[in-house]
Amino acid sequence: MSSFNDLIGRETDLPQVGRTIRLFAEAFDLPIVGAFHVTCSDETESECADVFERLFAQPLLPSLKTERRAPFRAANLGARYEPGAVHVAEEHFAAPEVQHSTKLIVVKINSHVAFRPTPEGPQYGTLRRYGSESDCCGALAALVQGSPLPAVHELEATFGTGRVDRLAMLRDPQRVPPEFRALLAAVTNARLQAARAVLDITEHEPASPTIFLVLPCVTINRQEPDTEVLIGEYGIDATGAAPRIKYRGLGDSPAAYQVRHEHGRVVIEDDHWPEGSV
Repeated sequence: MSSFNDLIGRETDLPQVGRTIRLFAEAFDLPIVGAFHVTCSDETESECADVFERLFAQPLLPSLKTERRAPFRAANLGARYEPGAVHVAEEHFAAPEVQHSTKLIVVKINSHVAFRPTPEGPQYGTLRRYGSESDCCGALAALVQGSPLPAVHELEATFGTGRVDRLAMLRDPQRVPPEFRALLAAVTNARLQAARAVLDITEHEPASPTIFLVLPCVTINRQEPDTEVLIGEYGIDATGAAPRIKYRGLGDSPAAYQVRHEHGRVVIEDDHWPEGSV
């Protein structure tokens, strides 16, 4: 699982992330590779979806129809993992001719946040959209602000996983610097949504032997081409009687994240990465 070490916690070009995932998948040399991509409904995420489809899905996935290969997709407010979705995706790629062969399913979950440079330093969380200032990600901004939207209630429950009040951390300027609040809300969300997907995977027997790669990511929406931060990597071997799970990457506590910038790009660390694994 070392292919992603140099990417975890570091802002990287979208194409570089896509190519790294493809090279990782190609190394398995399996007869079937499938993919499930979760993004926010926000139109800013079209670039992220397009790059993943072009650099990963088109070269590796089985043909859906003539000259068309595509990942299973979910787009909703806040890039929420929907329970049961990974099972549907896995069944779609469980081709009858390889029922007894192992397949690889890549599950990529993209939270997102807007970025723009200012004379005072990097600014996260808003962008100029169609001539006016707009929250981005709007769903995560609504979460931090306490909106009553149904999607926000689901996000709120996820942010309280394990009886940890991560929202209180994000709202506390002594624990999370306000200038990084939107960024770290997106990081936390990606990590937690990926954990939900992993739990779902472990509670379901796949239709055919499967190795899952689950990648929590944060898209950095910029005026120039978007970039991306890989938050971590889950490997789940579901080819035997019981799934085996390994994770490398950042933890899920926003108060533990440390943010710095190198050459205009963000670097995020905590007590789990780069020190070790959880």
